[in-house]
Amino acid sequence: MIKFLNLAITAISIILVNVVFMFILNAGFIEVSFFAGIVSIVVIRFFTSPGNYAKANRQPTQSSLSTVQFGDKTKYLYPKLIEGTSLVYTALSLATIFAAYYEYLI
Repeated sequence: MIKFLNLAITAISIILVNVVFMFILNAGFIEVSFFAGIVSIVVIRFFTSPGNYAKANRQPTQSSLSTVQFGDKTKYLYPKLIEGTSLVYTALSLATIFAAYYEYLI
């Protein structure tokens, strides 16, 4: 269920970014979809890559001398799934652009 929510929220977010770009640039949905996909990939990679912004700003870990016992951690974010969703969206938008403007490409 959590993986589905990650996928759905990512797809909805990219579509909302696409709509915002559509209104800002005064262009069609299909025309800015590839640009929105590329922007989403860059933003997602910024937060999920090794040595990323989120990892640099997290709290320091406990020292080995302290006796803190951690409970089971529930994983709420799946970065690879989120990144994969943005890659699939970008690929589908590129395929849609080629299909929509095929006659202009010939």
